[in-house]
Amino acid sequence: MIQRNDSLALTEVLRFADQLLLHGHHQAVLALSSRALTDHGDWPGLRVRRARALLALHRTRDAERDLALALRLDPTSATVLRLLCESALCRGDLAQAEAYLDAALRLDPNDPRARELAGVALGWRAERAALAYGRRRRAA
Repeated sequence: MIQRNDSLALTEVLRFADQLLLHGHHQAVLALSSRALTDHGDWPGLRVRRARALLALHRTRDAERDLALALRLDPTSATVLRLLCESALCRGDLAQAEAYLDAALRLDPNDPRARELAGVALGWRAERAALAYGRRRRAA
């Protein structure tokens, strides 16, 4: 059972991690959230902060591991699904990115970042279709 002091300390850790992320201190967020996971146990919010730092550091696979654990802890998190979408986009996996994005938008259709990503995915899909069309035309 979590004690009130532990809960308060976790809230402070999350708030501090958010400030560090805002200012681009990704290595510090990685260290802070890793330590907090050891001290406080496995919390989705800690996994999300660490995954954001890992994504910023281009450690996509490590971020995806944290996000998968966060999703297991909170399967209704639109934020986790959106971050998985961003990670898949970083890897160039448009199909997987769209699947995660669809799930995120079903949970939170008003998420501004998810809506922005939907535009990115749509643009990528259109570009790929245009390239495929051009190849077919040249081959004919």
